[in-house]
Amino acid sequence: MKSTVLKAAAAMAILTGASPAFAELVYQTGAQQTGTGLGAVSTVVTVQDNGGPQQNGTESGCATYTGGNPATPSQTCLGTLEGGDNTAGNAGTTTYLLSDIAGLTSAGQLGFVVNISEGQPGNTATLTDLYLSLFSNTGTLLGTFSYNGSDLILGDTGGIGQSGTHRFVLDDTQAAQAAALCPDLSLCVVGGGIQFANGTTEATPETVYVDRFQRPGGGGGGGGGGEVPEPASLALLGAGAMALGALRRRNAKK
Repeated sequence: MKSTVLKAAAAMAILTGASPAFAELVYQTGAQQTGTGLGAVSTVVTVQDNGGPQQNGTESGCATYTGGNPATPSQTCLGTLEGGDNTAGNAGTTTYLLSDIAGLTSAGQLGFVVNISEGQPGNTATLTDLYLSLFSNTGTLLGTFSYNGSDLILGDTGGIGQSGTHRFVLDDTQAAQAAALCPDLSLCVVGGGIQFANGTTEATPETVYVDRFQRPGGGGGGGGGGEVPEPASLALLGAGAMALGALRRRNAKK
């Protein structure tokens, strides 16, 4: 069953006294880049079910900032993501101060690249859940931006840690919300989580990395280090899309 990440995050916020914001990530197809690798980009999550610690068929993992050193986050997931398949140690699971992300000048520029490494071109993995979370520098959850569309069959991108093809970004409405949550980049931390449909991952690890993106109309300042060119035109979600009731996930097909 698909997780209701935003509902669970809201419940967490009620318990902790925080008031986080909720919004959506938008999927875009970009140009493939090569040769980046885990160490050359800001990798947030690296997951592998095949050969990993659980091997239950569902590849899932998260990076959650709880205070202290962003480089050693918790691997506990928000919502009902299973988690437990993080791999590659600290190189593969890290949260980041926004001020440490190269070229980032606003939280509204944030986005994720999902790298699929399933052995060879033509192989795929089915993404069911993805979220980007913003935390204060003391570990308080400020906001969650979650992919809430249909399950996505994503093609192999040519190797572990390579970049560019599968991007999840904020439109201008959500970008403004993120910027309002984190006006001082040195006081905010980004983390996230990912999960794939049971039985759809078989080879080497999938990765998620965070970078900066240019939005339609020139907002956002461009892709980090030339690796992430401007995405295609984004669909404006509208104010109603940010309502929690509109963000419920549909059941995933088993």
